[in-house]
Amino acid sequence: MEFLRTIVAEALIFFYNFTTDYGLAIILLTLTVRFVTLPLTMKQTKSTKAMQAIGPEQKKLQEKYKDNKEKLNQEMMELYKKHKINPLGGCLPMLVQFPVLIAVFGVLRDPNRMYNAIEGFSPLFANTIDLNMSFQELASQGTGLEAYLIPAIIPILAGVTTYLQTKLTTAGQPKAGGGMGAMTYMMPFMIVFFSYSLPQGLPLYWLTGNIFAIVQHLLLNRTKPDLEGGV
Repeated sequence: MEFLRTIVAEALIFFYNFTTDYGLAIILLTLTVRFVTLPLTMKQTKSTKAMQAIGPEQKKLQEKYKDNKEKLNQEMMELYKKHKINPLGGCLPMLVQFPVLIAVFGVLRDPNRMYNAIEGFSPLFANTIDLNMSFQELASQGTGLEAYLIPAIIPILAGVTTYLQTKLTTAGQPKAGGGMGAMTYMMPFMIVFFSYSLPQGLPLYWLTGNIFAIVQHLLLNRTKPDLEGGV
């Protein structure tokens, strides 16, 4: 994992030297990670669409074998095999990005990496928010309403975009079980909650990744015009 943290740190240093803004460096790092993992994400999108297509068949099986879970699992696996669907295909990008997220977390929690590598390093984003400090720390140092509003922008947007991304990517899929359905609402609150005590750079990374994913989803799933319609 240290090897991955070193790669992330070197990339962050490169982007900072290019932009001289810590926030922009984190944004560029996030976009780089997203573009590198884009082929996997495309596979995830294809898998999601395939799962949506067999949704009605899944529902019929769930109703037919609701009292026989073993038989239901067998029939579901046959259904996946028939349509050549990997039910775990949608998890691959997340599994790949998770170690990267841990590496980013480690780098952003250790600001000395940047201070030691760059003379005159500044952790400010747009000369406003210190990304090495948490919302709690920033709010405690300032005075007035702005001391709370400005630091809260990134964590709140990270939570909102997490919700939007989850709703978009699960739209049209069969209704999830209680646990997964609850996560749609719990995850945004968890992001905001943890961002309260984490360096602001981490929720900025999360926010940028969410925006990228939302735009990507809208582009890949936009409705094509009906060219065969009547004149």
